[in-house]
Amino acid sequence: MKIALATCLELPEPDHDEAITLEAFRHAGHDVTMLAWDDPDADATPFDAVIIRSTWDYPERPDDFSEWVRRTAAQTLLLNPAEMVLENLDKRYLNRLAASGIAVVPTRFVAPGEPIGPMDAPFVLKPSIGAGSMDTRCFESGEHAEAQKWLEATAQGRTFMLQPYLHSVATVGEQSIVVIGGEPTHRIRKRPRFLEDDESVDGPFPVEPEFARLAAEALAPYGAALYARVDVMRADDGRWLVSEVELIEPSLFFKQNPDALAPFVRAVEDWVAEHRPQ
Repeated sequence: MKIALATCLELPEPDHDEAITLEAFRHAGHDVTMLAWDDPDADATPFDAVIIRSTWDYPERPDDFSEWVRRTAAQTLLLNPAEMVLENLDKRYLNRLAASGIAVVPTRFVAPGEPIGPMDAPFVLKPSIGAGSMDTRCFESGEHAEAQKWLEATAQGRTFMLQPYLHSVATVGEQSIVVIGGEPTHRIRKRPRFLEDDESVDGPFPVEPEFARLAAEALAPYGAALYARVDVMRADDGRWLVSEVELIEPSLFFKQNPDALAPFVRAVEDWVAEHRPQ
């Protein structure tokens, strides 16, 4: 197979999985290269599949990225599929998950110019279209005026998410459940980043039945995906809540669990075989 891993011309941070992912495909006998989505000269037509991996600057140009997704899907097999990627672009999908009965982190979406209002507990603000810790900040309960001022200076016409700060992130952390070809492969524990913070990652850990169930429930509305990462956080009452369902460009933490690379390559082979023109 001739495979492209989609990235961007200027990575905002290093992709620790890139080299070992390329090596895994080459070891399996495939021709694989990196392809920058924002390279105007990039051509997806020679590839059997384009797999979105480190397109981490797309929140800066979501409309351009959406156009690239549609164009690439018309040229070759795009993974994950275009309709899934486009639906996952804006985290307002959390509302749709909640409406389907999935327990998600309580979220209010703050439109440009909308006031936050007083808060009676610590809270977090972050863009509804974002990646990593981009423009994410935590505030104390009495800091709504400061938060409003920060939001007005930062939003630049974007919708933001307002969520409670869950104290469990400092203890059990946020749990990331990696799913490849519909099967959970490993779990990572991480502490969410705020402005200027480094991410702390532990693992891999096995995916216990409770986490496997949570991931399956969160992914059920989407149908089959090549890869996914379901992030969950523990509420004060002990329940696990879905914080994100990552279907576009999540880190799959292959560096922490290289054993998941072979299933990833096999899953790509299966997708290409199934969708190859007869």
